[in-house]
Amino acid sequence: MSFGYALRKFREDRNLSLREFGKLCEVDHAYIHRLEKDEKTAPSEQVIDSFVRALKLPPRRARLLRLLVGKTVNEQLVDVFIEDEDRPLDLLEPAHQMSFRGKRPETKDEWRRHIDRLAELFDEDDE
Repeated sequence: MSFGYALRKFREDRNLSLREFGKLCEVDHAYIHRLEKDEKTAPSEQVIDSFVRALKLPPRRARLLRLLVGKTVNEQLVDVFIEDEDRPLDLLEPAHQMSFRGKRPETKDEWRRHIDRLAELFDEDDE
């Protein structure tokens, strides 16, 4: 779950019910519910644009929402990118695709450490 998870978080941040949100963006609330539950995963660009406008998402959050369309990303990882506004969104995809020896990160702090290591590796490549 990822696009639906982020959509629900952003909707709840604005204190909107499914019905209120559906009316604001002119999208059926049942469809929004299915998106939030990951029963549907590929909304059109037009629908995403209406979500962004109705939620009044700043550019970074709008970009994050668009990056999550059709992907299943760990919720803790999504939370890190929602909460840490200074983290470059360019690190989301590599963090999501990382392979791990042993267990995958399970907490936000573990994900932050892995993302920080990724950022260091990318910085070394740039030098």
